[in-house]
Amino acid sequence: MKWELNDPLRLTVFLFGFLMAGLAFMRDVFGMGAARILSPFSPESASYYATTIPKLALPTISQEAYSVLAFVSVMLSSLSIRGEIDSLAALTVYSLQMRKWKLFIVKFASTFFLALISFVLPYFLALGYTLSGSPSLLAGILGKGIWINVLTFFLMAVFYTVSVSLFVAVLSPNSFAAILGGLAVLYVPFILEISNLPPLSISSAMSSYLTAAAYRMRYAGSPYVGVIQVGFFVPSALLAASTVLSERRDAR
Repeated sequence: MKWELNDPLRLTVFLFGFLMAGLAFMRDVFGMGAARILSPFSPESASYYATTIPKLALPTISQEAYSVLAFVSVMLSSLSIRGEIDSLAALTVYSLQMRKWKLFIVKFASTFFLALISFVLPYFLALGYTLSGSPSLLAGILGKGIWINVLTFFLMAVFYTVSVSLFVAVLSPNSFAAILGGLAVLYVPFILEISNLPPLSISSAMSSYLTAAAYRMRYAGSPYVGVIQVGFFVPSALLAASTVLSERRDAR
């Protein structure tokens, strides 16, 4: 993990993603109009706003935010998998007394960790900064389990993009192909507006959940029931396939 997390190129990509995701989420948060309803209002209207309106307008995974996530996931995966092979650093790494699949799991963990932090933390920082003048409003928006469900949707989005990126990187002959292939696989569903694939599926499920939470509606089942397949099972299958393929991969 120290080897993976101390790579200057990967840390540069992480910092770039953190900055760009923060800018994207700041734009989305300001667009929801929460700042405009802070002043002035009566206690009655404040209570109404804090329990209904902001949740309806709480930012989901926008096109800009997903573009940043896809780019960061693809770049981190390509640098971790194909970058070491292209630079011949893999000759040293794979000479260690450790099974290849264990090394791959470490690479997945480090890539997932960096992508997750660069994508999730800016979201809550942007929301907290925008609503810092009214802590009660912020508590009204994210209270009663809202924040943990929002975090779960984001976890599925990151898990999906990282698993797809790593799978493409393992199959690619070089870094260039890994980057182009990963971006194509992740972004084509968005261009073609395939609603049952991320990011549209996760964004839609997240919007439905926030609407139900705002009007205090109860779900018949889990709020993730519509996206659990593409948000968990599909990425898990891709991760398992990548792990098996990595065991047979050469260091050249």
